[in-house]
Amino acid sequence: LANNYGNLCQRVVSFVDKNLDLKIPGNFKFEVNDYEVLKIYEKSYDKLIEAINNQNINFYVNFIQEQLFSANKYFNDQEPWKKKGDILRLNTILYVSLELIRKISIMLYPIIPNSSLKALKIFNLTEKKIDFSSIKKHEILRIDDKLNKIPILFKKIEK
Repeated sequence: LANNYGNLCQRVVSFVDKNLDLKIPGNFKFEVNDYEVLKIYEKSYDKLIEAINNQNINFYVNFIQEQLFSANKYFNDQEPWKKKGDILRLNTILYVSLELIRKISIMLYPIIPNSSLKALKIFNLTEKKIDFSSIKKHEILRIDDKLNKIPILFKKIEK
């Protein structure tokens, strides 16, 4: 969890920093594969609420793990570093990746609150602004809003 989550946050934010001056990209257009990684949250929302209400932590954490894997795979497979000549596609990949980080960070709040709050600082989201139901929506991030760099979420333990 720590490795996948921390790695995703650092890779995406660093890429947005280098290519979009830490701004939420505008001028994007979702394609089928973008919708696939986003809509799982909408489709699974009721099951997630049920898992929370029934304290089914295994289901909830497994779902998050699967989505972290999916988000990292999406970023790798889309290869935004090869899309610099196609601004529309580049912006879409980065917007989707940022949305995935936002959704996953909100979901992780009950599990690892301190780390998820650190990640939500990317978007200037504070604890009071966390809205779990927003994971169902795919265009929450506001175009041209400035993002924040964050420190490494999980430091490696040295022996």
